[in-house]
Amino acid sequence: MRSPAIVALGLATLLLACSDPADPRGGTGDAAVSVDAAVTDGAGDGALPGDAVGGLPQFRRCTGRSYTPAAAAGFATVGGRIAAASGAAVHAVNDPIAPPGSAPAIAARLAYGAAALTQEPVAVSIDDCTGWQSLGTVMSDRNGVAAATVGLPLGPGVYEVAFDVRGDASVVRGFLWLAPVGTHLVVTDIDGTLTISDNEILTQIINPSYVPQSYPSAPELTAAHVGKGALLVYLTGRAQNLTAQGRTWLTTQRYAAGALRASPTTTLPTDGSVGDFKKAELAALVSAGYAIDLAYGNATTDIYAYTGAGIAADRQWIIGTNGGDGGTHAVADSWAARVAEVAASAPVAQPFMP
Repeated sequence: MRSPAIVALGLATLLLACSDPADPRGGTGDAAVSVDAAVTDGAGDGALPGDAVGGLPQFRRCTGRSYTPAAAAGFATVGGRIAAASGAAVHAVNDPIAPPGSAPAIAARLAYGAAALTQEPVAVSIDDCTGWQSLGTVMSDRNGVAAATVGLPLGPGVYEVAFDVRGDASVVRGFLWLAPVGTHLVVTDIDGTLTISDNEILTQIINPSYVPQSYPSAPELTAAHVGKGALLVYLTGRAQNLTAQGRTWLTTQRYAAGALRASPTTTLPTDGSVGDFKKAELAALVSAGYAIDLAYGNATTDIYAYTGAGIAADRQWIIGTNGGDGGTHAVADSWAARVAEVAASAPVAQPFMP
């Protein structure tokens, strides 16, 4: 991202810490909704484009089930009470991608305003498509991170996870993506790539009724890839406490389902900041055995991260003024032509498909 955009995101982070964003489903923090344009939001098992049939392995969708927390138990520590009085809840979850059977961890960052919630109990549950299953109660650490290990025998799919802060019964949800080694991924930035500028999120924070605008055919681009069987990763340099706005926007604008990953801290417009954050995220996926087929972005830091993670320049599509840099594909001001190319391409052969 360019310098003005990072300054804007930093200001947005501070504004959000002092605001009281509404949760569309009655909770607090990260929006408790499924980012899924392929199916309607509902409980239980559902299909994503490219699901296997005839009893063969499938990619399951266990999301959207109603969750009711137990009554608030009161905060266990004085620090917890002080943190909760510091502002609105801005809890957030980064969606992990891991192989089935690997006992992956999923974590929530818990905070009120700018104050992390430390040393407080958090009940964690996962929807296994039959109902909510308890993963136990964990304690948030000194950074406000509560992490749980998922040891259930779950097959390929996306599973919703609820983190229930026992002090005030505030709930934040995230999504665990279980995909076999060799699964093909498509990565996209959000700000300035799907939205028409890097500053759309700041406008939304200042004016909560404002809806960030998408580039033409941006939602259709994500749907086209999912329709071909790819799994999406939304990789953003936004600070993690802006995740709620991101999830809600992706859902309401009908973007396709995908894992959402944000920066634990506010990043700077340099290769050594946002660029290295994204490169490290992508390198971890490659190290885990996933194939990153192609990537979408808008900034030189995107090109730096994608190239550094081993994505060839001719597998990168860059929209805006940096398009074409380093041998990447240049995109002017619409994703329509790229949607047509993806629609005409062959389906992706995923390891969970026949």
